[in-house]
Amino acid sequence: MTTELTEEEFKSTFGNRMIDVTESAEPVLDIWPYVKQLNEQGIIADSILNDEQVEYVYRTGSSTFDHVLLSGSKSNQYVAVVVDLNSYEITGHYLLDLNSEYGL
Repeated sequence: MTTELTEEEFKSTFGNRMIDVTESAEPVLDIWPYVKQLNEQGIIADSILNDEQVEYVYRTGSSTFDHVLLSGSKSNQYVAVVVDLNSYEITGHYLLDLNSEYGL
């Protein structure tokens, strides 16, 4: 079962700063069964699932949450899978559109 986070819920998982740990992050859990469900719901493309393509990983400064960003269907669109680093669970996902969010 997947959980789509509201904007408020998603923003509550941010810290004072978000650190790009894409190159150094070690997975704390296997997100791919969750991503498979997103794929079955038409949220994630087959290629992202099949190739296990992660675009970016951002971690809160307090190391509480990871935001694992997977490519969406358009430029600057991502599905952010939010991982709770304290409980080793997926909190949910959020459809992040940087074009509309930040006017890109």
